[in-house]
Amino acid sequence: MKQGLHPTYYTEAAITCSNCGHIFKTGATQEALNIEICSQCHPFFTGKKVLIDTEGRVDKFRKKSDGATGRKKKARKKLTLEDKVNKEIANQLEKEKATEDKASAKKEAKKAEKEAAKEATEEIEIAQTQVEQVELLPELDKAE
Repeated sequence: MKQGLHPTYYTEAAITCSNCGHIFKTGATQEALNIEICSQCHPFFTGKKVLIDTEGRVDKFRKKSDGATGRKKKARKKLTLEDKVNKEIANQLEKEKATEDKASAKKEAKKAEKEAAKEATEEIEIAQTQVEQVELLPELDKAE
């Protein structure tokens, strides 16, 4: 057999109850053990209805998981029906405003196009009158 394979077995290991402080001896691989509750103070064995002041398993787990991540989770707020309706109305108003903005932008673009076209036609008319005047100059010189 291999030597040093098995742990040391203590025949007089002390087990201490953290709830009532009772100590009893038994055999174990550790010299001292601490337990939360023992048969001397557990309501099942004593028949008494006693409130045991220990943390629940879920609380212990949450405490460990919060400590492990280093941050606390934000609590989610459940939306009431009124909150949901208000949120939906706000979304609809935003959509309507966006469509109105698009429509007004289109109107402004059309107005700018019309003004540009009007200016272009005015410039063309001015250029045509200038060309006509240049063409008429030689005839005026002959007439003089």
